[in-house]
Amino acid sequence: MQTQNNFAHFSRGGKLSTPYLKFNKVDAETAKKAFTPQELKQIMDMFVYFDKSGNKTIQREDLGFALRAIGYLVTTIEIRELGNYLDPKKTSILNFEQFITACYNVRNRKPNKQVIINALKIFEKNKSGYIDVKEIKSIITKIGDVLNLTEFDTVVSEITQQHNGFIKTDDLVNLLIMS
Repeated sequence: MQTQNNFAHFSRGGKLSTPYLKFNKVDAETAKKAFTPQELKQIMDMFVYFDKSGNKTIQREDLGFALRAIGYLVTTIEIRELGNYLDPKKTSILNFEQFITACYNVRNRKPNKQVIINALKIFEKNKSGYIDVKEIKSIITKIGDVLNLTEFDTVVSEITQQHNGFIKTDDLVNLLIMS
């Protein structure tokens, strides 16, 4: 299954002014067609596993655990936004159609590039277009939905243009959009 990393949630202490995850209004049947039979079985198995009461629903609070168990990397903000989208009446339960729609949306999410740019511009010195690697590493590995040091180093190692401990903001944004 496809996984994605992102850092957009670091803007303003973890609170986004615009949603990071753009939801696709899609019915469950369309969502099901987007997955291979093996992926669909894995999604169904995970849904059944989290259906603790046996009534073909899962608790909204288990959505993040279930998505992560499938292999999706989702932030707490994305889970909250997705839960609000799927359960606007706040019933706290999700059926399989809602869960498959969640899987579809996470799998097919499109990053909001402007949110990422705005979040990272905060760390530029004198609007230079460069970010201090040590500073951003310290923040990303300690605040919000943190990455461990190895994950951060892996992401930054993919940026070949490093200058005296600084990386181009645009290069980091483009890498995060591709992730």
